[in-house]
Amino acid sequence: MLASITGNTKILGVIADPVSQARTPAMANTLLRERGLWGAFVMLPMQVSAEGFPAFIEGLRALKNFGGAVVSMPHKVVAANLVDELTSEACLIGAVNVVRRNGDGRLIGTMLDGEGFVAGLAGAGYSVKGAHILLVGAGGAASAIAFALAKHGCSSLCIQNRTPERACALSARVRHAYPQVDISTELRSNAHYDLAINATSLGMKPNDELPIATRLIGHCDLVAECVIAPEMTPLLQEASGQGKVIQTGVPMLAAQMKLMLAFMGPSEMQ
Repeated sequence: MLASITGNTKILGVIADPVSQARTPAMANTLLRERGLWGAFVMLPMQVSAEGFPAFIEGLRALKNFGGAVVSMPHKVVAANLVDELTSEACLIGAVNVVRRNGDGRLIGTMLDGEGFVAGLAGAGYSVKGAHILLVGAGGAASAIAFALAKHGCSSLCIQNRTPERACALSARVRHAYPQVDISTELRSNAHYDLAINATSLGMKPNDELPIATRLIGHCDLVAECVIAPEMTPLLQEASGQGKVIQTGVPMLAAQMKLMLAFMGPSEMQ
């Protein structure tokens, strides 16, 4: 199998810190093999610290056999300020989760987290149209998901974040783009949510606090994660114990994978 890697192989990456938990390389390389593209392209994990990220991005401009990379935590927002061009989705959201290197060395960024999350739900038979939704987080992934939920017709959206100012800023941006959606940052004591989403990194480490309080989980029908590893986070374990329907972060990533690969170069993935 290693003989398939040649001097003509295009390198794709997933950039994160940490990156050891990432499922993206395995999923992407499996899809590439299924399409007969592995060897022409290969995806590798790339662990890059926040401090080293700007210099690393600059270096990618010079790497002529670099095709593109998935950008993960904690780099999504910073990446939007480092690439040469943003798609309309990335401009609206202010974050990037996929970067493509053009032949001239220019780096183009887009954001697929939101559409991937909604598609992952749809694949499991759930629609956000008309739903009352609680979203925890206000970073890059959360921003993308918030805009996608509004775009796809949710009825109301409550955004919570450890830094309330960030939640308020995100809610204002989404409200401006989708004024027909009831968007707030206020948790009402008697509120019921069709869907609750963790779009923070809480749950990746064993001692992380729950991103959604135990009591509040009782007011939610479906609890969904964006954290990929561990697949069964403490939040999902708690929600399952309360008899709630749960969705792991894997369907969101799986739904995005073909879109990500197509954006980075393999036209056969489109």
